[in-house]
Amino acid sequence: MPSQNLLFNIVTFDFPKEYQVLYFSKTEEGRCHRLHWTLFPNDIESIFPGIKSNGTEFIYTTYNYEKEGYVPLAINFAQDNPDLVKKYYNRKIYLYFKKELKIIAKQGFINETIVWLPSQDKAQLFNIYDKFSIRVQLCTVSKFPELLISYDGKARVLKQNVSQLIMEYSPGNFNFILQGTSLFKYDKMVEFEEPDYETAFPIMNNKLRKAMRLGTEAPIKGNRYLKYWEHIQNFYIDYINTEGFKEVIPLHDNGFTKVAPVSVSTTNDSSNDLSFSNNQKGRVPKYDVRKLKPYQKSPWSKTHLFFIVHKEDVQVAVKLKEYFEKGLKWFKGLNDFASLLLHTEKNFSVVFTDKDHPLAEIERKLDERTFDPAIKYIAVYVTPYSKYEAEDDKRKIYYRVKEMLLKRNITSQVIEANKVIDQGDDYVYSLLNIGVAMLAKLNGIPWRLHTPIKNELIVGVGAFKHVEDDVQYIGSAFSFNNLGSFNSFDYFMRHETDILAGCIAAKVKEYASVNKTPDRLIIHFYKKLSQEELVPIEKALQELELPNPIPIFIITINKTEAEDIVAFDLDYTELMPESGTYINIGDNKYLLYNNTRYEGSIVSKADGYPFPVKLAIDCTDKSKLKDVKIINELIDQVYQFSRMYWKSVRQQNLPVTIKYPEMVAQIAPYFEGDDIPHYGKNNLWFL
Repeated sequence: MPSQNLLFNIVTFDFPKEYQVLYFSKTEEGRCHRLHWTLFPNDIESIFPGIKSNGTEFIYTTYNYEKEGYVPLAINFAQDNPDLVKKYYNRKIYLYFKKELKIIAKQGFINETIVWLPSQDKAQLFNIYDKFSIRVQLCTVSKFPELLISYDGKARVLKQNVSQLIMEYSPGNFNFILQGTSLFKYDKMVEFEEPDYETAFPIMNNKLRKAMRLGTEAPIKGNRYLKYWEHIQNFYIDYINTEGFKEVIPLHDNGFTKVAPVSVSTTNDSSNDLSFSNNQKGRVPKYDVRKLKPYQKSPWSKTHLFFIVHKEDVQVAVKLKEYFEKGLKWFKGLNDFASLLLHTEKNFSVVFTDKDHPLAEIERKLDERTFDPAIKYIAVYVTPYSKYEAEDDKRKIYYRVKEMLLKRNITSQVIEANKVIDQGDDYVYSLLNIGVAMLAKLNGIPWRLHTPIKNELIVGVGAFKHVEDDVQYIGSAFSFNNLGSFNSFDYFMRHETDILAGCIAAKVKEYASVNKTPDRLIIHFYKKLSQEELVPIEKALQELELPNPIPIFIITINKTEAEDIVAFDLDYTELMPESGTYINIGDNKYLLYNNTRYEGSIVSKADGYPFPVKLAIDCTDKSKLKDVKIINELIDQVYQFSRMYWKSVRQQNLPVTIKYPEMVAQIAPYFEGDDIPHYGKNNLWFL
């Protein structure tokens, strides 16, 4: 891999050379700030003897403002409680933007400063703002305190005020409000002495979007690295690298921080290798699956395909059938592409007439069909609605049709009718993705990881938060080996970690009964797994009475979409670091790049420019975290699992151990039943 000129979205500054005097009180006296015991200065007992041992939960501070009743304490910022120091700096930054510059600013969940600036984008219904966050962190990637500057996307504020909108829409749809330069919850307005609803403008949110019957926005295409870099560069020049800001934070003059070469590593080159038919080796599925053919055919010798289609879209189904059988351009049909020989029985497909409320009609017509148990069926649901449809009820039809079919042990493929027509010959690219997904749903294997088998069990846990019920659901996927074969998908509510623990233990037992006790259990988790959540998993494994206790590795895998650390390669026109690059960002945390920028290759715009994922690695046996070889293996494995996505032939940045469970958790709560039908727990129906 050629050397890369990598920069973080981080600027550095100096700690004060002299001790800083802050003021504290044990009681709330006038205007002040409350500090939790975790924020107490190291030497707090020098002014309040016994305060750490007597269980005091809070004290109060005016920070560096001298006030009667508050006791001074000199603090060395370079050596004192880092959480207190970060809070101090974060507050200074917030006050600078809010009070000095008088622009829209608020403090976020972790005390970062979030700044809104008017965007150049325009819209009829909204005023659009670009969001930036500035977060203080201490000596994370350097020897200095740091400012992490990130671009957090756009906010849309309705041009109509609350007093106008409330005539048509329930106030239950309002969440945050913009009034002048202040951002706050709508419910706070009732506490104002004289609330001015004519100067209060709601910020667009999902509930309000649904009430206004506005469609969800399609994801922005193109190179996000270039856009992100331009945004933070301009923000740095206009607001950070200024005399005014430097009076608040003594910035260094070297701009964004270079990534130290010693902290940069790469996955093994062989981690890019995939196995196709006859164990032939390839790397790029969108080319190699056509050239080398799938790793394993569908095991079903008798397979029937039928359509579920609205009467107005029957010709779309006819066109799809033609594509599947005869092909389009260089896609020569499903049999040539994926060895899928599918028969479509005449008059067996379901044609429904009620576009808006089709479920009862589809159910009735499915009941009228006789499904031969000797035949494997796959349904193609031609939906008349886009996944960005404004009305949720119309989009939910897709989920319920999936459920109906799963109850009949039938997997399915959903295809948007308008895309088949609108894309013309370009629909050939969609046919590649459809072919791969259909093969996987029919128990074939499009490709596998080209790696030696290891005696380990990998579990993935992903999540999706439903806006309607404000409940976060977690999905789980179990992989029985490091080649990437999956089964037993399930989903739970967020608080049901004890049930999840039981499922994980059951899979360990099942694995051990067929093979032997795994050498290790690896859990890919969508967020940091707390000790409280880990305890039931450890307890469930102990109850199995395995011959030897096995180490549990927990790898937290987060998207870095916003408010987080990113690195850019300034020596590459598109700024995206090469695939397989990973960067140590301290405390067993890493940035990992999964994309299609390989040495000597050209990145296609169609492949996208995915941001890195952030990994945090932990283990029940802490000594193993010091083993560089183990850490490298675990990162390699995450990278490899990002290449096992069978919904598309394109490279993904999230490993399927996280992505697949997230997809399950996104769909399953919409099912009418309380659980996924049994067949759906062992099939990739959600692709």
